[in-house]
Amino acid sequence: MFMQSRTIRATALAALLGLAACASQKEPAEAALAAAEAKFKETGAEIQKYLPERYAEVEATLAGLRDAVAKQDYGDVVAGATAAQDDIKRAVADARIKRAQNLLAMEAEWNDMVKSMPAMIAAMDKKISAQRGRPPQGMTADAWKQTIADYDAARDAWSKAAAEMTSQTFEATVLTARDAKAKIAAIMDSLAVKAS
Repeated sequence: MFMQSRTIRATALAALLGLAACASQKEPAEAALAAAEAKFKETGAEIQKYLPERYAEVEATLAGLRDAVAKQDYGDVVAGATAAQDDIKRAVADARIKRAQNLLAMEAEWNDMVKSMPAMIAAMDKKISAQRGRPPQGMTADAWKQTIADYDAARDAWSKAAAEMTSQTFEATVLTARDAKAKIAAIMDSLAVKAS
């Protein structure tokens, strides 16, 4: 009986120690995961914009860590969450490098547009004036009106982009200007108009 009582106590003690060990791993694991998720929430949009594949990788890593916590597999969560935070920091740094590279490319593109757009607009304005309200040969009056409306919208978008250029709106402005240039170029191609 004495031996049986000792066995029961030993088993109960082992179970309590197991629960205590599990509980002692739970809090650090949850805290580490929460810290990694907070960092990702804070910087994720920047990573997603410039490095979407890295964003997906970090998101998958955090999902795996959440699953491990849900399954009470706390052992690797602390190390995994710390590694995830390091991955997030590297991804943010890489995203900022990518953004800087994009800005340099956009600056060159903007400079090219500033040089080419006035000639494109002048050529289209000249073509529209030369038609004197009549559609070009092979085009209906409605199609011509729509072409002029599309051109006017693109020209206005370009003018607005050029007028509103600031360092805060640089990326959005270049994207708007790029779209306007593409639309005007397509209209010019359809009418066989060349910029001088």
